[in-house]
Amino acid sequence: MSYIYSWVKNLVCFYILLTVVLHLLPKQNYQKYVRFFSGMLLTILVTSPILSLMGNEELIREKINQAEFFQGLDNLKLDTAHLEDQQKELYREEYERALGMDVSRMAEDKQLIPRQVKVQLSEDYEVESIEMTVSLGEDEIFLTDFAENRKEDQKINELKQELMEFYRLTKGQVSIGIV
Repeated sequence: MSYIYSWVKNLVCFYILLTVVLHLLPKQNYQKYVRFFSGMLLTILVTSPILSLMGNEELIREKINQAEFFQGLDNLKLDTAHLEDQQKELYREEYERALGMDVSRMAEDKQLIPRQVKVQLSEDYEVESIEMTVSLGEDEIFLTDFAENRKEDQKINELKQELMEFYRLTKGQVSIGIV
């Protein structure tokens, strides 16, 4: 009788512990793993008295350990894939930042002051678009002379053409605004 009482006590403690763990999980994503693991433990708790009477308890524990091992491997593969995706994203962001600095230098070579540069890359690290905002300089913002404005427009067009040729982009993929 004490064996049955101990068995029931273990089941009740297990359910209380499982409920607490499920409520403390930070994200819903982990619940499926906890439920899988708890299902394995529940199977052991429920079947252990029956299996100990038949003598097959060790065989079942071996199978459960094997299943837990393969579940751990699957989790490790998922974590590794997630880390690789994060690493690729960081590389792409850093590459976009470096290209932005390069585009800024190209604008400075044309005597334009880059205010904002945004370079977007594809998954294959190819430049998809370049958006930039430039200013003409502190003393050139309020130009009234038409010839001077044409000269500045020519600089911007030259910069746009140079970016299109260098990064092999179309006219619609390069946008340069003036502040």
